[in-house]
Amino acid sequence: MLQHDEKDTPSLMAKASAEELVLCAQKGSQESFVELVRRYESRLLIFMRYKTGNINDAEDLVQETFIRAYTNIQKYSSSFKFSTWLFTIASRLAATHYRKSKLNAGRQEIFYENNQLSEVVEKETNSDLLSLAVNLPENQYQALWLKYVEDMSIKEISQVMGKSKVNVKVLLYRARVNLSRLLRRS
Repeated sequence: MLQHDEKDTPSLMAKASAEELVLCAQKGSQESFVELVRRYESRLLIFMRYKTGNINDAEDLVQETFIRAYTNIQKYSSSFKFSTWLFTIASRLAATHYRKSKLNAGRQEIFYENNQLSEVVEKETNSDLLSLAVNLPENQYQALWLKYVEDMSIKEISQVMGKSKVNVKVLLYRARVNLSRLLRRS
């Protein structure tokens, strides 16, 4: 548990696990929730940008994800990783957004609209692979993203995507095969 003086807050917050921060946030620590937002905001923005095909919608949905997470923080169970819980909220919001807008998001190339977003992608993934992976079917891309960028387990991915573990394994296999084909062509 985080016990500290106020002057030590930033360094202690940066060292705490997401699950420790959630426990503090459940007890009313706004600083802990702000640190969670800081850690996950860019990753969620990239995830939502792909799901919506529109940076403005993605930003709105990221904000809505954090609002939902904050208002439902008491419902979080430590039996799951915080990232799994957060990305499940985001995934459901994106699905609702898609149904409401009835837009065919299609397969659009991701153009990163600011340097910070571009830097995050370059740190966490190989940009060449990511630009190729964007051409995969949505479920395959989402499974790859959650596995290799978000470092989620098969079980966690199945929870976020609402699919069985076997289905997730098949999606990952097909995504790797298709990505391999795309690499050979390029």
